[in-house]
This record gives sequence, structure tokens and C-alpha cells, in this order.
Amino acid sequence: MKLKLILLSVLLLNAFILRASGTDTLKIFYNINKYELSSADKLKINNGIDSLSTGDTIRVLGYADYLGTEKPNLALSTTRAETIKSYIQSIKSDLVILTEGKGEVPASTARLATGEPVNRRVDIVFKHRLQPKTPIVVVPKPMPIEVKAKPVEVHRDTVRERPPQITATGATPADNKSFSEKINGLDKLDVGSSISLEELTFQPGRHFLNPEAVRYVNKLLKYLKNHPNIRFEILGHICCEVVKPDGQDFDTGEYTLSVNRAKFIYDYFIKSGISADRMTYKGLGHSKPKVFPELSEHDRYLNRRVEIMITGK
Repeated sequence: MKLKLILLSVLLLNAFILRASGTDTLKIFYNINKYELSSADKLKINNGIDSLSTGDTIRVLGYADYLGTEKPNLALSTTRAETIKSYIQSIKSDLVILTEGKGEVPASTARLATGEPVNRRVDIVFKHRLQPKTPIVVVPKPMPIEVKAKPVEVHRDTVRERPPQITATGATPADNKSFSEKINGLDKLDVGSSISLEELTFQPGRHFLNPEAVRYVNKLLKYLKNHPNIRFEILGHICCEVVKPDGQDFDTGEYTLSVNRAKFIYDYFIKSGISADRMTYKGLGHSKPKVFPELSEHDRYLNRRVEIMITGK
């Protein structure tokens, strides 16, 4: 009886709890001294605000890199933010939009003539309005529910519909294991099978690894050196749906980001003693995301990765 009273109290309390949806950030990047939105930028913004409703709040924060001088950079960052605000208001006028120009971001490395592309950007921070949480309904002895995945609808340039949290084609349940467990099973995979290594992640818009990913690359390198019979292909991936087949690499200016990520690993392996005869590389753009739809920055983080496919033994 006491337990039932406690359970009833929890259920009644739950009906009045307010929930805050997670805060997500969408980044829009620019060329030097530019603030206009491209069609690809508008598509990203459209997808980002599609699920928002009346009263939801958006913060639009504009930035510039260190090229130029302080006052013009502050004005440029503000113009970038205000341009996005105007575009969002033209689509959904019932949202609360707060803008701010943050000015230039100090140099994180040696100053270059090309500046720092990752700092020429606007951060669009989505924060859902607090809403009453739906009360929990306890149903005795629920029947099992069969959940069927939606079919994949493929458009010309990108995958537009895929069930959430589905792994890339060819990946195995080993993806849920630790990194060491996954790579230790590489020699047991059939030719044509692959393992998605979301631990090998990259900096946004660049083909360079995140610092925390370096140790995983070295673990993989050590394993491959100890198993010289394995032949493989390195498959590069990017986050975020794009209009073009591949994303833009801010370091090269070319739309070959996923290719460059795969080649980065390929070149590192060659310099570290892996024979080029054993491996190839390819970029897959955003055609096979690890997580879809991307609802948070962490989802996008997981999609900036490489995959190892066995091509021979």
C-alpha cells in the first residue's frame, strides 16, 4: 500500500514537471569579408528551425576571424547575425530571435594570410520554450511493440530520410563495443564488411583530427602493423546535409572534405610504415551518416568520422 502511494505521488508530480528540450547549435561559415547566405546555408537553416514552434527562442551569435581590424570585424560579425535573423523572420515570424555580434576571435595558432575559416561564422543556438511534460501513463503488462524502420529515400545530392540512430551500411553490432574490441575484430571480418570508427573524429569543416582522436588512430595503426595480411579501404564521412555531394574543406577551399579526411589517415599510415599496396581511400560525403537526423552538436560530432572496410586478406 505504501509503495502504491509513493508511485501515485510520483505520477502526479510528473504531470507538473517542466522540461527543457536540449540546446542545439547550428554553425554557418563564411568566406573572407562575406555575410550573404548561400542556398546551402538557407537549406541548413530551414532544416534547423523546422521543428521550432511559437515562442521558441533562438540566439544568433556572429563572429569574425582576425583578418582586418577590430571595429570593422565587430560590424561584420553583427551584419552576419542580423542577416540570418532577417532570413529566419521571413520564414517564421513567431520565434524569439536574439542577435549579437561578438567581433573577432583571437588567433589560436600562428596568424596566416588566409585567417581562420572556423571563426568566420555564425552560431545559431536553438532553445525550445519550456513546455509541460506529458504525464506518464502506467499500463499493466504492455504488449511488445514491433517498430519498423522507415525506408531510405535518396535524393540526388544527399540522404533526406533515414531512421534515427541507424548505423552506416555494412557496420556491425561491434560499433557498440570499446574501440580496442572493435579493431581487434578486424581480421575476423569478411571481405566487404566494415566498422564505423566514430572515435576517429575531425574538426568541423576541416580534415584534421580532434586532439582526443589521435590516440585511437595510433591504436589502429599498431593493430594494422601487427596484421600485415589485412587490406582495407579508408572511408571518410562528414556531418550535416549539404547541397553538393561533399562538404567544403576550409583549409583547401575545395568541396572534397570527406575525401580529404580519408586521405589524411591514408597519408599518416604511409608515413608510419603501412604499405600503400594494402590500402585505398574514398570520401562518401554525408551519404551514410552514423546518426540521422542530427539533432545536436554531438550527433554532428559522431558523423565526422572514418570507416574501415576490408578489401582483402
